[in-house]
Amino acid sequence: MASRYEAEVNLSSARGLKNVNWRNGSNKPYGVVWIDPKNKFSTKVDENGDTEANWDQTLIIPLPPQPIEDLSLYIDIVHAGSEPDTKPLIGSAKLKLVEILDDVGIGERTSRSLTLKRPSGRPQGKVDVKVTIREPGYRAPAPGAYYAPPYGVPPPQA
Repeated sequence: MASRYEAEVNLSSARGLKNVNWRNGSNKPYGVVWIDPKNKFSTKVDENGDTEANWDQTLIIPLPPQPIEDLSLYIDIVHAGSEPDTKPLIGSAKLKLVEILDDVGIGERTSRSLTLKRPSGRPQGKVDVKVTIREPGYRAPAPGAYYAPPYGVPPPQA
């Protein structure tokens, strides 16, 4: 069954990341984002990001067919390397979707800077994200766009 809503998630950047690969070089971070753990999405790897990553990548995530108030957006920042003795998880963050609904409602974008936590629970860095909960297929009008009547239709008379 298709969901009535989807989340448009723009994972812009992360800063203050722990270098989990310090024995072998710099981090190669990427983001993994999900609402339903059976449906995960990821950004491209920032090969040069190390502890200050930039992705500016938008992901469209379908919401499972349950109340939005019960759902959360999960973000893991992960190191892409496979070096021995390197645990790839850099940090995790969680955002309850009800906070977005309370803040801006359906169809409006909100920006958040979320604290990333290490598996130990210790705060380690921030991730910047923009989130919109919307109906599938919705596309916001371009900035500065305006409505123009179709050709051949006279303008309304005042």
